[in-house]
Amino acid sequence: MLRVLVCLAFCAASLAQVQLPQRYRDAGVLRWASDAEGGAPFVFLDPSRPDRGEIGFEVDLAQELGAALGVRMERVQTQFANLVQSVTRGDCDLAMNGLEPTQDRREYVRFTRPYYIFLQQLSVGPGVTGMRTLADCKGRRVGVLGESLSHKLLQERGDVEIVVYESNVLAYQDVVNGRTDASLADLPIARALRPMFPQLKDVGEPFHPFYYAIAVKLDAADLQQAVDDALGLLFRNGTLERIYRKWDLWVDDEKRLGDADVIAASKGKGANELQWGPALGLLGSGALRTFLISVASFVLAVLFGLVIALTRLHGPAPLRWCALAYVEALRGTPILVQMLLLYYGLPEIGLSLDAVTAGILGLSLNYAAYEAEVYRGALSAIPRSQREAALALGCTGAQTMRYVVVPQALRLSLAPSTNDFIALFKDSSIVMVITVVELTKQYSMLAQASGRFIALGFVTSGLYLAMSLPLAWLARRFERRLDKDRA
Repeated sequence: MLRVLVCLAFCAASLAQVQLPQRYRDAGVLRWASDAEGGAPFVFLDPSRPDRGEIGFEVDLAQELGAALGVRMERVQTQFANLVQSVTRGDCDLAMNGLEPTQDRREYVRFTRPYYIFLQQLSVGPGVTGMRTLADCKGRRVGVLGESLSHKLLQERGDVEIVVYESNVLAYQDVVNGRTDASLADLPIARALRPMFPQLKDVGEPFHPFYYAIAVKLDAADLQQAVDDALGLLFRNGTLERIYRKWDLWVDDEKRLGDADVIAASKGKGANELQWGPALGLLGSGALRTFLISVASFVLAVLFGLVIALTRLHGPAPLRWCALAYVEALRGTPILVQMLLLYYGLPEIGLSLDAVTAGILGLSLNYAAYEAEVYRGALSAIPRSQREAALALGCTGAQTMRYVVVPQALRLSLAPSTNDFIALFKDSSIVMVITVVELTKQYSMLAQASGRFIALGFVTSGLYLAMSLPLAWLARRFERRLDKDRA
């Protein structure tokens, strides 16, 4: 009993040493940013009990930090790629979501002492052989979470075809589907997601130890010190070990969290100079990919849309109903859902499309519904008397459509179709969710890595304008040509 009282007195004395800055004590709350979409084991919804809110080892850690600091911890949902920006903008007080204290991030935020030491784990799909180390990944397609340490390690090699994902779940899913050969991820993620993907196999020994740390604003040195003190307390009294063992994350490396070299590992200021030559080259290649995807998608959308419009106007009743159902279904559901269904849903029924094909097909099918209504309205606007006059002159139905109706309908549909084409250039960025690195995704990755959001944003906007303005000019010229021919 005496031993218990001594331990309680020691913990109480330790807690009293954690001094949170007055402004946070007055608020009574610390807002911490994380991304629940990233999944286990950090922050995620329990699929068996989604009503009880988020769970995860970082949720438990946040609660213990709040108890040590004497405040309530409030989670702020933020995309993983935007965690650093969320801190710098003041949307939250700190960010904790498996965030590595890399050189580029230390340019914009201050990091606390590490709270977890992790390793990298390579996982391969069924039937993949000859891959055990990063050197074996040469020339292979490997999926990673964007802007993670895994991503940076593969970029440093330069001989791997990197496929970037918004979450590790999607990266592992594509390994199962056979679109990629392997996925590289943090060992805690590999362990947590393995039950979801039993087809995958972890190969080689875990490697490249690094750290998770908590990010705060550059000018919040006092908050960083308070969190450092709280983490040190949780390490010394065994709370960290208890949390990590609960989530099957405790490894012998965690004993080093109290070592001086580990404590100092996340400190310091990073050097982060953007190399404009390579950056512009990457943006240019992204713009070219955007242009090709947009043009191919719109050509197909025009063809599909015209067929659907003619079917609605002149087809038999069953086909008219099918055409109407198509238009309403494609216009009434989000294009994001349609894209994910094409890319990740079809493999479940044995049909797997590559990312570019799925992107072009998804955009064209979606825009075909809108184009169909544009063409239907234009065709319906041609007076019936003109059709009757053409038939009276001996024209067949096909000749009437070709020489009388369609040319006039073309002029009526030109302006709205041009608007749709320009909109498609921008909406093509949706293909980033299925791993296509087009212009917007390339901008996002460069800006996240360098922090040059404004400069790179102007360059990216200029590239979009360079693609859309000539189209608008050609459309106006074609419209004037039609006016001249009509006169």
